[in-house]
Amino acid sequence: MQSKRSMSQLICDAEELLSKLGDSATPEIRQLRNKVRASMDDMKSAMADSAKTGMDQSQEMTTSVVDYVRANPWVAVAAGTTIAVALIYVAFSRSADSDR
Repeated sequence: MQSKRSMSQLICDAEELLSKLGDSATPEIRQLRNKVRASMDDMKSAMADSAKTGMDQSQEMTTSVVDYVRANPWVAVAAGTTIAVALIYVAFSRSADSDR
């Protein structure tokens, strides 16, 4: 998440720099500006693709969990009960330790 914010900030900073450069008369600056714009467009596209891939993987995982629970409901109930008992045990053992 932090790297995404850093990338977004970098893009904003680069766009601000490009707008301040304006239409410079020197060919070197124009060429550099075009390279930076192209790189920023590629970066934006890569970030969008990455977000879509993450959403797709999350949706696939959710679908597979739902399918598994539908096919094996008692296993899911047993797993949920085991997790609940473990959490209760941890909570009560910590409260017992703090009472000492």
